[in-house]
Amino acid sequence: EFVALMGASGSGKSTLMNLLGCLDRPTRGQYLLDNTDVSHLNRDQLADIRNGKLGFVFQSFNLLPRTSARENVELPLLYGRHQLSNQQLRERADRVLASVGLQGREEHHPSQLSGGQQQRVAIARALINHPEVLLADEPTGNLDTASAQGVFDLMKQVNSAQGTTILIVTHNRALAEQCGRIV
Repeated sequence: EFVALMGASGSGKSTLMNLLGCLDRPTRGQYLLDNTDVSHLNRDQLADIRNGKLGFVFQSFNLLPRTSARENVELPLLYGRHQLSNQQLRERADRVLASVGLQGREEHHPSQLSGGQQQRVAIARALINHPEVLLADEPTGNLDTASAQGVFDLMKQVNSAQGTTILIVTHNRALAEQCGRIV
């Protein structure tokens, strides 16, 4: 499913995303993810869930400035349970970078990339572990209209081609109306 989450500033959209993404814990109640109550899991268990089931894309990109696009994308693999060689890391990162239209930009640092390209690196990083759910909090908020549409089209492609569920927080009504459902 591709769902847009909309609401006024301060209405709790980002808080909901942080809860769904296991970045924050609910103060009460229960959160079941794949029939597992994640509300009381320890930090390591939550990290495993985040790294294996969830992908995150943020408005501010959250790229490491002194590392290449490839190294930014490889990062989740380094924290996972994968025992990949440097060559395997490189091949996997290059493959996902190519899939988001950044072939030939693997060695570029964030400062050498446009905003739209930086967001594509962030999306590639979110997709490297083949998450079941991609959570995107205002991923087009810092982009011009053309770049925003390009990033959004990429997420639509990921949703349809890979079957990844996407929940996107956006204030952009035109983008939200392209989603399967608006909440």
